[in-house]
Amino acid sequence: MDFIYYNANIYTFDPALPKAEAVYVRDGRILRLGSNKDVQTLDGAKRAEALDLKGATLIPGLTDAHTHLLWWSKTRRQVNLVGVDSLEGMVEKVRERAAVTPPGQWVTGLGWDKNLWGHDFPGRDSLDRAAPDHPVVLHSKDGHLLLVNSRALALTGIGEDTPDPPGGEIGREAGGRLTGLFKENATALVLPYLEHSSAAADQAALAEGLALARQSGLTGVHTIEERDGLSALQRLHENGKLNFRVTVLPYSYAARTLIENGFRQGFGDEMLRLGQVKFFLDGTLGSQTAAMFEPYLEPHGHGEDEKDGCELANRGILRMKEEDFLEQARHCIENGFAIAVHVIGDRAAGLGLDVIEQVLAETAGGREGLPVLPPFARPRLEHVQLLKAADLPRLARSGIIASVQPTHATTDRDTADRYWGTPRLTETGRGYAYKSLLQSGAHLALGSDAPIEPITPLGGIYAAVARKRPGEDRPAWLPHERLTIEEAIRGFTYGPAYAAGEEKRRGTVAPGFLADFTALGQDILRIPEGEILATPVRATIVNGEPVYLDLYGQTGS
Repeated sequence: MDFIYYNANIYTFDPALPKAEAVYVRDGRILRLGSNKDVQTLDGAKRAEALDLKGATLIPGLTDAHTHLLWWSKTRRQVNLVGVDSLEGMVEKVRERAAVTPPGQWVTGLGWDKNLWGHDFPGRDSLDRAAPDHPVVLHSKDGHLLLVNSRALALTGIGEDTPDPPGGEIGREAGGRLTGLFKENATALVLPYLEHSSAAADQAALAEGLALARQSGLTGVHTIEERDGLSALQRLHENGKLNFRVTVLPYSYAARTLIENGFRQGFGDEMLRLGQVKFFLDGTLGSQTAAMFEPYLEPHGHGEDEKDGCELANRGILRMKEEDFLEQARHCIENGFAIAVHVIGDRAAGLGLDVIEQVLAETAGGREGLPVLPPFARPRLEHVQLLKAADLPRLARSGIIASVQPTHATTDRDTADRYWGTPRLTETGRGYAYKSLLQSGAHLALGSDAPIEPITPLGGIYAAVARKRPGEDRPAWLPHERLTIEEAIRGFTYGPAYAAGEEKRRGTVAPGFLADFTALGQDILRIPEGEILATPVRATIVNGEPVYLDLYGQTGS
């Protein structure tokens, strides 16, 4: 089917034709760009469905390069603890949900952040008082900690004699009593006991989530998924209800099964395909579990601790042994999957770079005369929140993509100053170093990490440009790392396309490219940065067809 979008302020991000007024689409691809007259007089134009964009600014379709799509869609129905600034406030929200939940059923939530209310981690006793008749499990804001009550502990059978798993920690009081806190790999001891939703419920939650994502201006995402997520996405696609481009990054534990059954990166079609294999090397700053070369400034937690004088020095947690990571990364790359590695602390980032560089060098000659990786399969480091200064140029040198989330910088600024300090962020190391990475020649792919942060690409663009939270009356944080508006938009368009090996068909408005566009109610490249968040999304167009439309201020999809 043919479509014409005209009366638009089109930024193509194609140096051959930077601006246009109209675009002609045929069979989901861009046929022609130019003035309104040029496009509307083409052969076949009278048969095309034409849409007047009424001066809206049209850019390449926005893509979020790092999400957990099914998790985000499902957590919208759980207890929302984001922004709750006291332990008492968290407990009250749990009490309210328990009051309307049948006894014995799980109460689940996401978003508590002990950094907002003090130094100490919460424990199970407060949850016991709020919901004595319900098992309770609450994810921390960063998703790397679980807090459970005594009822939940009893259902799991975890006790004081349960050992800490490798790469994880079970919280204990001085006498050995369990606190109800589970860190990193220890969360896997609890999660299997949660009530699992049905396939139909997963599809329904995803459908609702996708509608909101399209409303935000997104035309696609990269999402880290387990079996249930991939299955639900396939069912939606089979039934013609996806209308959204999805690159799925499977978890590392699934890699061996995928490889044994002949899968390689890129399997799928233009709507749903397999991406890199996702590994976790460390934890997070917010939980003080990110793996560090030097201790956190405030000793707290355990992980790989040492005694420094009289205090316990916390260097975070490495979730994998180096030799295990090397063996599994080699197996993936030798069999056609690049890897995407969660690294937040500088030690984890250094290890991720070491292993990727080593395996790429080992496999550079290919196997049986053929390259081991498809040409579009590129390694990624996810988050890259702190790097040693000497490690920063290595991403560009080795062709490793920096997949980063600008809203993490604005959310984390106070916690990073508190636990890492200015020297590590600006001198011996580089913190949230988006501009420095870009200037070094590295490719940036920008995302949200939803549900850890909201799925709001305009919010991500604002965070990258302003380096402060909305409404915040203080200077930009690490202002030398601010991106320009053009760089931020590229990070949400060309960047994800490049990370998925699709930069020759997505991320630019040019003839022959897939017709994915985001239309905005203001000229986002010309307005003051303070107006970015107030910019309305007027249309989201995928494969040439509107999947969300609000040209007159009345929502529709």
